[in-house]
Amino acid sequence: MEVSPEFERDYRKLCAKNATFRSAVDKKVAQILLAPLHYKPLRAPLQGVRRVHVGGSYVLLFEPVERAAVVRLLRLAHHDEAYGI
Repeated sequence: MEVSPEFERDYRKLCAKNATFRSAVDKKVAQILLAPLHYKPLRAPLQGVRRVHVGGSYVLLFEPVERAAVVRLLRLAHHDEAYGI
C-alpha cells in the first residue's frame, strides 16, 4: 500500500478528532486491500482511479496498480471536493 501526501493530509485533518470516522476509514482501507477491483472505476480524466464512499458524504479515491500488486491511496475528501485531484 502506498499513501499520497494528499491522502495523509486529508486523513490527519478529518480523523484527528473523530475516532468513529477514523475507524470507518481504517475498515474501508482494509476492505480495499482485500479486493481493490471490486469498487467503482472512474471515467476520464480520472481513468484508472476507483472510489468508495466512507461515512456518508466522504469519498476515498485510490488507484490499484495491478502489475506491482499495490494500492495507492490518493484522497479522502468530501464528495464536493474529492474529484479535483
